[in-house]
Amino acid sequence: MFVPLRTTHQVGRSSILASKLLTRSPARLGTGLPLSLVTGRQPLRFGSDEARPPSRPPSSAVDSSLPYPPYTIPTKGILSKLPPSWVPYAELSRIEKPGGLYGFYMAYLIGLGYGSCLVTPAVAPGHLAQIAGVLLVYNVFLRGAACTVNDILDRDYDRQVARCRNRPVARRAVTPSQGYMWYAAQTVGAGAAIACLPSPMLALAYAVPIQLSVSLYPLAKRHTDFPQLVLSAPIAGGVLMAAASLGMDPFTTSATGFLFMSHYIWTTIFDYVNACQDTADDIKAGVRSMAVRYQNTSLFISTLGAAQVGCLAATGILAGFSPVYMIGAVGGNALWLATMVMTVKRTRPDICAWWFSWGGLLVSGTTVAALFAEYHSRLDGSEGGEKINDSK
Repeated sequence: MFVPLRTTHQVGRSSILASKLLTRSPARLGTGLPLSLVTGRQPLRFGSDEARPPSRPPSSAVDSSLPYPPYTIPTKGILSKLPPSWVPYAELSRIEKPGGLYGFYMAYLIGLGYGSCLVTPAVAPGHLAQIAGVLLVYNVFLRGAACTVNDILDRDYDRQVARCRNRPVARRAVTPSQGYMWYAAQTVGAGAAIACLPSPMLALAYAVPIQLSVSLYPLAKRHTDFPQLVLSAPIAGGVLMAAASLGMDPFTTSATGFLFMSHYIWTTIFDYVNACQDTADDIKAGVRSMAVRYQNTSLFISTLGAAQVGCLAATGILAGFSPVYMIGAVGGNALWLATMVMTVKRTRPDICAWWFSWGGLLVSGTTVAALFAEYHSRLDGSEGGEKINDSK
């Protein structure tokens, strides 16, 4: 049989093409991203002894088609001040994003403000500030541990979500084992902070279920459309833990239940708005949430917001609070929530991100300010406000 010979021109083109294929890095052939952007290592050539073709399944590959830029080493902010080897662990704890910390810590300030209004004898401001400081340290560790375990368990989902694909475990800057060690270290730090509270064993009785619940929250996104309801319970539990740290039994009045429910509902709204940033990616990745199930943001926020404001009003009535609280907490929250209804749109993820960054401080902060104003008015109305026993 006669086989036509290939021309020199055709052979030359084939050689050039083969040369280009052989000099590409395995990461480019497998994921569409340079290996250095995924792992922080320099890409290897097929000609080296260490090079191997990509072997990870497609589900664990970083989706380079997503619109967010590739990861770069931080050059500004608090992360830029840290040694490079510390940066992935700081990112796991989200120390550069305080919005989530506000969401955690405000529950404890609400509990302190509420308890200080009702506990007798009156709490001295200095003692109140000391407990608030300890609880702040505790919340830094608690929130950091919660974010760390979330990133470990969600790593395969995060690689498919534009906003999350550069998280440390998702981009393989930290292994899951290293992440769990960091989680354990932060849990120990949270325990050390609890030991500094006036009644550490009582606080621990609240802290253990809170820690377990926030750690299991990522798994809820696999099995239910309501993971926000799972997360809201332990965060709102901070109201009870903080009030108990002042020596108050939070279960002696029904007002406490309404205050707990108010923060529970607000946390649901807060995390719902955060999830609205990722709805399209979450649907593709199979992540379940209330933001995926309920896509009418205005209806969702207005309905739950009305319930939240109603719970705040019931708290004030049952606790016998003055107009100082009613105007500040009830009126203030109603105003902020109405603003959210008018401004939050899932087509504007930048607005959703803004509310997640500042909403915890603004909305819950209004409640905190109203409760401490109520405390101040009661302290001024009492006969000097006895200082509680330091050993309490």
